[in-house]
Amino acid sequence: MNLLANRSQLVKQFIKSNPSLVCVILALATLAVDFAAGREIRFPLFYVLPIGLAAWMDRKWLAYVMAITLPAVGVVFEFLWQSTDYLHAEGTNTIIEIGAMILYVFLMGKQGNRSRKMEVTLSTREDEMQHFRAFTRLVGTSLQGRGVSSGLADGVAVVHHPGNDVALGDSNITPDQAAAEVERFDQAVEASIQDLEKIRARFESQKANDECGLIDVQLSLLRDPSFTKKCKARVTDALVSAEHAVGLEIRVMETRLLTLKQEFMRQRSADVRDIGHQVLENLGKSGGAVTAHPLASLPPGAIVVTDDLLLSDALQMDPVNVVAIITERTGPASHVAILARGRRIPAICDINDVVFLVTTGDHLLVDADKGTVTVAPTQSQSAAHFADKEKSAPVSATSVKTPIQSGCKTKDGVEIRLLGNIGQADEARMVMEHGLGGIGLFRSEFLFLDADEPPDSDAQAAAYSEVAGLFDPLPVVIRTMDLGGDQIPRFISAANDPSLRAGMRGLEYSLTESSLFRAQILAILRASQRGNVKIMFPMVMGAADMTAARNVVEEILQGESPGIRPLIGAMIETPSAVFDLRGILAIADFVCIGTNDLSHSILAMDRASQGHSAVRSFLHPSVLKATHQIIRAAKKQAVPLSVCGEAAGDPTVACLLAGMGVRELSMNPFLVENVLHALREVTLEEARQIARKVLAASTPDEVRDTLASSLAPVDSRAS
Repeated sequence: MNLLANRSQLVKQFIKSNPSLVCVILALATLAVDFAAGREIRFPLFYVLPIGLAAWMDRKWLAYVMAITLPAVGVVFEFLWQSTDYLHAEGTNTIIEIGAMILYVFLMGKQGNRSRKMEVTLSTREDEMQHFRAFTRLVGTSLQGRGVSSGLADGVAVVHHPGNDVALGDSNITPDQAAAEVERFDQAVEASIQDLEKIRARFESQKANDECGLIDVQLSLLRDPSFTKKCKARVTDALVSAEHAVGLEIRVMETRLLTLKQEFMRQRSADVRDIGHQVLENLGKSGGAVTAHPLASLPPGAIVVTDDLLLSDALQMDPVNVVAIITERTGPASHVAILARGRRIPAICDINDVVFLVTTGDHLLVDADKGTVTVAPTQSQSAAHFADKEKSAPVSATSVKTPIQSGCKTKDGVEIRLLGNIGQADEARMVMEHGLGGIGLFRSEFLFLDADEPPDSDAQAAAYSEVAGLFDPLPVVIRTMDLGGDQIPRFISAANDPSLRAGMRGLEYSLTESSLFRAQILAILRASQRGNVKIMFPMVMGAADMTAARNVVEEILQGESPGIRPLIGAMIETPSAVFDLRGILAIADFVCIGTNDLSHSILAMDRASQGHSAVRSFLHPSVLKATHQIIRAAKKQAVPLSVCGEAAGDPTVACLLAGMGVRELSMNPFLVENVLHALREVTLEEARQIARKVLAASTPDEVRDTLASSLAPVDSRAS
């Protein structure tokens, strides 16, 4: 059956590709049958088959020709058989038959056109309906990705589909064509260099040093004698065209970079792919008119949506009209992300199939600080977005220096240390760019969640070591995998895992998954040889599981003998940890308050609840009292304490926490400017007074009103 179906499909494809040839073959077949049957057996209107097929398939000229010639051949047929007695009658019949055939062609062609138009209409309407159904499903829906350049934006989507791979043509050449192909290659490389130099000159006149630096990287790749030499060798030795030589060499270079363990180096594969595309484009040019780049003339308020944005494409965009960038693959360490941060354009990556979920013309709200894109927002969503945008408007770049340059101190000189949160190794450079004093939270579970197989110790050690080496001697706090609940890797079946079915998560789950946990601890210990690495356990329940986890570390340390014993800390984010706080503090080298999960667990809220923001939940009197209790206990037992979570990145809450005694905050690096600005505008005594008033409040509304009234004078001084 499959064989018959395949053959039937091949026949259909042949007819569709060669309609005129098929009609001619069918016409000849009908003539052959007519001749073979002889004059005793006639087939009236037998020629309807090829003539009707030609008319239906929109080959009208061929149909009219056959409508005249095929019946006329019948007269010749009679004459060849020397039937002259009936020649007059046959001729008359033939004329009538030709007239009937011509009318048939006209009617059949008209019906065929109507049918084709109907097919196009149905197809178009189906596409429109599919988009409408997708649109209605997405109205008010938030797509989650990763922010790679901070900020909020409101605009209209412009879906950009990068040009398909340049056609490579014939791959093989003859030896006498090699010299000409090498010359073509040289000309294409030179043209690519000139194109980039023109763009660089434009940016240089605008004093755009960041853009010039990024272009210089690509120019150095194009001028690399190793690249040009290898491409020419492929032409002369393998006798392939210049296009194929470039394509093969770029593929080799890109593969080599992608196999490296350092995420920063893997991101450079985009630059290699970009210069290859530029050279291939210039090889394909034939001296015709140069078409404008599709991103060069975007309308105001455009949000560029694409699967992968190359630097050469991004440089064509008008930074005034482009208000945000959304991609599927462009990572935070890519040159496009660096360019977006330099131009202060909000950008989000890692939204799968975004070019299929969003259509040009869709209204989008972009919050790169949270990594969310809202499609066709509702009125309430738009109002909330604009309120957030107004609240998070960054202070001027000239009014704030980075923490590394001048430190983060209150108005009266009390130092508050600011660190960054990351989920993947390639986000570390964003923390450095914002001048934070280290990594306060490396959420390592993201190495597991999207993996089809558990990452081994070598792969994990490479990621941890890259970050540790980048920040050394600044601290890098690696939280062990926080799996369970809504965070389940693809390689684990929740239905078949008894620990997950039992509701375990965090450290409790890790202790039951001994091999997975030990492999991660081994990787972290190896990374500690590269920098100031600390280990932190998530969702600690009490002294018992904290002790068990420390014992695992000690066992592996004895086997590895690394020479460096990293500090070990606990995240305080469960009510049970608050109740057993004294026991935990006796074991831990440091503790960190996880405001998100602590708020959710105390208030009995679902972790995925959208009803309240994490900051709003944290400002509940019960959560604030628990937080104050943890801060006082840690200070009493002289255990270093920090706070991470969304609340730590809120300028108002940061001032409150400083007043409660916190001296270290870890946050999304995009939020540092406003937090830094707020802390510099308040004295420690003012922050303490605010904390006393807030802790005396009995309702969430009182807490918010107290903060609003207490920090209003600070805001007025700042403005």
